[in-house]
Amino acid sequence: MNAAPTAPVRSALIAGAGIVLIALNLRLGISSAAALLDELRVDPGLGPPAAALLPALPTLAFAAAGAGTATLARRLGAERTVLLALAALTAGLAVRAVPATWALLAGTVLGTSGLALCNVLLPSLLRARFPSRVALLTGVYTTTMALGSTLGAATAVPVAHAVGSPSLGLAVWALPALAATAVWSFVRPPEKRATASDTAGERVSPLAMARTRLGALVTAYFALQALNCYAVIGWLPSLLSDHGMSGGAAGGMLAVTQAVGIPATFAVLAFARAPSRLRTAFTAISAAMLAGFAGLLAAPVALPLLWAVLVGLGLCSFPLVLAVIGDSGSTPAETTALSTLSQSLGYLVAAAGPFAVGLLHSASGGWTVPMTALLATAAAQLAVGIALSGPGSRKKPHADGGA
Repeated sequence: MNAAPTAPVRSALIAGAGIVLIALNLRLGISSAAALLDELRVDPGLGPPAAALLPALPTLAFAAAGAGTATLARRLGAERTVLLALAALTAGLAVRAVPATWALLAGTVLGTSGLALCNVLLPSLLRARFPSRVALLTGVYTTTMALGSTLGAATAVPVAHAVGSPSLGLAVWALPALAATAVWSFVRPPEKRATASDTAGERVSPLAMARTRLGALVTAYFALQALNCYAVIGWLPSLLSDHGMSGGAAGGMLAVTQAVGIPATFAVLAFARAPSRLRTAFTAISAAMLAGFAGLLAAPVALPLLWAVLVGLGLCSFPLVLAVIGDSGSTPAETTALSTLSQSLGYLVAAAGPFAVGLLHSASGGWTVPMTALLATAAAQLAVGIALSGPGSRKKPHADGGA
């Protein structure tokens, strides 16, 4: 007869299951809302400003979390902060069941604020609890996050039809969030152990990193890739629907862009592991994004699957720049400061993307102007990526310390 798992093993299993469930929820609420945006314009009757604001709210929440998560986690502890975040996510998604614009926007703010806290803390939780399996579990949670995003985009429309309204359809996604909350409620903080941040003996201000070339390039690249990413997630189904594609099929194309990244991320990161290949990786994924945007501009429903695949390959810029951040900095404190700078400022800039696309679409009455603007941001992303991956561009920055 097999012996019962020891307490440390049980604790690790619960924490691992909780992390996987958190990853599953990280994009469900965002991609499902994007797939239902056209139906939400009718019920609860979103006006153009609110419709433009809705896809921008997640990036605004991510920017705020990048600036404040560390302080909250120091006060409450990472585990309690994540539990609070999951409760906020569950409540925010449930509030969206009310068929009113205020409930949709308020629920999105509350829910994505919870998502933002989890988004920032998940990598550090992996390092704290599974120090010898960080690479493996990072791949697992990244893949699970992509699966969740794919699931939300692909099934949001049929789920909403099954329950009778888009508002109730959005609220359905509170159930997996509730499951994650229930599992995480059993997670307890691990025994205190020394960490890199404890022993580094310094704190580096993100502003100090902003004065370095590496900090400026990484932040610019992170901002551009996030802007393009959330503009796609927020508006791709609407673009295709406006050109005659059914809502379900348009949501399916968004699901394809998310699904492509599941195998592609592993391939890109493995290829870029050698420093000599980094520029090739940056160039290839940015070129794929440019080609996908060009296709969506010129003939969106002629070869929609091809455009979705190309855009999905372009979205691999996110894990690639995260890998660059993790490998940069002369000390762990500098790496943390670089991550804080790039994510908080980057997401703040990126929030303009979905909002601007919505306003440009409303003002011009079509998709030519907003897609032309996205072509320009994709070209800028390519240029910054080439600069970031050039010889000597990733030298350790030796930023000055500071509080």
